[in-house]
Amino acid sequence: MNLAVQQDIDNLLSQKVDHLLSQVEQMPQVDCQTKHYFGPSIYIREVTMPAGTVVIGKPHRKEHMCVMLQGRMVVVLGDGTKQELVAPLTFVGSAGRKVAYILETTVFQNILATDETDIEVLENMLVDNTQPMLEGE
Repeated sequence: MNLAVQQDIDNLLSQKVDHLLSQVEQMPQVDCQTKHYFGPSIYIREVTMPAGTVVIGKPHRKEHMCVMLQGRMVVVLGDGTKQELVAPLTFVGSAGRKVAYILETTVFQNILATDETDIEVLENMLVDNTQPMLEGE
C-alpha cells in the first residue's frame, strides 16, 4: 500500500477513535479488573472485561505477546478492519491503540519481556500516555 494512503487511513482511524473516545467518556464507566504477574524477566498484565462493553486501550509502543484465556470480542484493527477474536487464542499484538466490543466476558493477557516490577514505570515504558484516555484506563 502507498505510504500516503496508509497515513490517510491512519489519520482517519485516529479521528474516529478520538470521536468514539469523546462519546464513551460521557457514558457510565465499567471497572475492568486488572491483575499483575511477575516472573523471571517477564510481566503479565491480565484484564477481565465484561460482556457488552466498549474497550479503548492505551496505545502500546511496541509488539508484545497476547493471550486471550476466555471470551469473545470484535476488535477494530489499525487499518480500520474488524476482526472477531475467540478464546483460547495466542498471538503477537501490534503496536498502537485497539478498540474492541466485548461480546462475552473476556480474560485477556498482555505479556512482555522485562525485569521491571514497578507498575507505573512499566506503563510509561510500554504505552504512549501522551494521548488522552478514559479515567481509570
